Amino acid sequence: MTQNLNLVHVIRKQQLPPHSADKNVVSQLRRYNRWLVETGRQLYQPDLESYRDHLLATLVPSSVKVHLSNIRRSYKMLVNSLEHRQTLVAYLERRFPDDDFATIKAKADELELRLARAIDPERSRVAVTTTQDEADSQRLRLTPAQGAALMMQPDVTTLRGQRDVAIIALMLATGLREGEIVRLEVDDLYQTYGGVPALRVKSGKGAKARMVPYGDMLWARRIAEFWLEGCKRGPVFTAMSDGRGDMLEQRATYKRMTTRSVQRMLRRYPIAIDGVPTTVTPHDLRRSYARNLFLAGIPTEVIRQNLGHSDVKTTQDYIGVLDGSTRAPVSVYDPTDVLNELMDKPIRRRVIQEE
Repeated sequence: MTQNLNLVHVIRKQQLPPHSADKNVVSQLRRYNRWLVETGRQLYQPDLESYRDHLLATLVPSSVKVHLSNIRRSYKMLVNSLEHRQTLVAYLERRFPDDDFATIKAKADELELRLARAIDPERSRVAVTTTQDEADSQRLRLTPAQGAALMMQPDVTTLRGQRDVAIIALMLATGLREGEIVRLEVDDLYQTYGGVPALRVKSGKGAKARMVPYGDMLWARRIAEFWLEGCKRGPVFTAMSDGRGDMLEQRATYKRMTTRSVQRMLRRYPIAIDGVPTTVTPHDLRRSYARNLFLAGIPTEVIRQNLGHSDVKTTQDYIGVLDGSTRAPVSVYDPTDVLNELMDKPIRRRVIQEE
């Protein structure tokens, strides 16, 4: 945004540029710019109160506050830019050739003053309610027995069932995010850390790489191997042809699964919790990993490192980087039943459909 050409484009296209190259900021500004177009609003007449209400229909208040903060910072970048001021004046001179410079200057002053007032945080405040106690239904965490029950849901005599139980097993045993699961390559499953078997996350949230030791939950990799059936490279989890995993003649493709497909997959396997059929989300499995390891006696700092979190906040103070043998967790789920099914029942063989 340091070139006049870029600023002219901003003014003509009525698109607010992000103040940062951070991918979250860029995504939030794209969303705001789409809203401007869809609602017929002007860049220099921001209505952040309406945009706040628009976001609150789909986002929690804390997220809306972040969105609005980044929009205000991007507007401030424009207002505080001398180059933008010069480009804006030049643009207004071309648009109103009959106006004298004093009139053009007044119009530019009015636009910038309007912006400064419109982005005042007091004009689009977001009320955030803090919660001391959280209902169990809001943040589901599976017990070890419930995790084992979830692994028994997919029909492992089918190709899709083998794939789905492998995803569930790895998420329960490593705490990976759905985005990290779909980006796994086969060789990521076969790493070591501190001399113990580990799973590699090449790029987690915030572009951070990490190693997650399996410990006593190495059975999760064994379950994944039934799905891989000797595959040595490429994505671990791929889509089915035409999305029809229940076809008699099932075929996998070379196309990597998406995070949305992982979310849809889990919705197919509700389990009984307190007698009520309940579906789980990928983040529920991540929370289950953290809770169950903590209850099994694994230090909070170890769990923090395995999950790739920046800090532990309400947990114990940072105690330093631990080696692989210390971070290796115990097995908190019983995979016996699903492994027996995989080994004892006739199963569909994996067939790759060429694209």
